[in-house]
Amino acid sequence: MKTIHQILLACFIFAAFMACENETKVCDQTLSTNLRANFKRDTAIRIRDTVIHRITDTIMPKVVMRAVGRDSLLYNRVATQNIFAPLSPIADSSRYSLQLDSALVSDTLTFRYKRSTHFISPGCGFGTYFLLDTVLTTHNTIDSLVINLKSVTSSNDTHLTLFLYAN
Repeated sequence: MKTIHQILLACFIFAAFMACENETKVCDQTLSTNLRANFKRDTAIRIRDTVIHRITDTIMPKVVMRAVGRDSLLYNRVATQNIFAPLSPIADSSRYSLQLDSALVSDTLTFRYKRSTHFISPGCGFGTYFLLDTVLTTHNTIDSLVINLKSVTSSNDTHLTLFLYAN
């Protein structure tokens, strides 16, 4: 009788360990969500009395981008059509200095947003989603901007379009 109890107890303990799933799996997802902005330029063509505006995607030849107030260089003289800006998960705003070409004066971009945490998985923990409220910029090389998507939940979406002054 004692042997049967020992065998049943051993089977019960073995089954309990086998039923538990490993909750600390390796995280295979990206935790950071970056804001993505692209560059566009309006080129106006005059035909007689009519002005035709043609808005085209623009590749800037030597983009330099730094976080203001932090020691971080995000882009260093890189030719790009898009920029990715990481938003702070512990503050409600982020500021960047953006120089689109080495011969141009830099602009300052200020992003104001609301943060919300979301559960990703047991292995990854929590991540942060952002809801853009306001984007402020100086107008040295940036003519205007459009917020395409206020919700920053994926780096694959284009959240902001920066319209540049025509040369």
